[in-house]
Amino acid sequence: MASAVRDYGFLPKATYATPAPSSRKGSIRRPVPVTQGRQALDIGGYAKFPNRLFGSGMAARLGPSATLIYLALCDHANRKSEMSFSASDNALAGDTGIAPRTIFNARKKLIEYGLISCEREKGRSHIYTLLKPSWEWKPLKERPRRTLKPRALHASNDLKV
Repeated sequence: MASAVRDYGFLPKATYATPAPSSRKGSIRRPVPVTQGRQALDIGGYAKFPNRLFGSGMAARLGPSATLIYLALCDHANRKSEMSFSASDNALAGDTGIAPRTIFNARKKLIEYGLISCEREKGRSHIYTLLKPSWEWKPLKERPRRTLKPRALHASNDLKV
């Protein structure tokens, strides 16, 4: 029983089109990628968020979890076309993959920095209001940055006697 050779899409004919014609004599013809001449991939609309979130250093002060929650809240505001909207912790957790306790801590941090206001009636979702931030752009040297030591320095310090 001889079985036919199966093509799983890895053969050159699946990834390259026929060689492009050349106007010069003696030039080397190379295969042309299939993606050449196709339109770019459209990934849809983008969420709007304050353009100075990163330029002012606020994202670094907030930390990754609170920044991601803030971006998710901006996305909710864009979808509902309002600055005040309701969103549950389960919806935010589904959007971001962040645990409910971390969402609680991020919400406290966002309120503390004056980026949002939040109200909640018993048994209901949170009602968020995005506040207009007043951030000034700062040069890169003035922004708060985490300084991490390379691993090699940690290893060399452990070896000193």
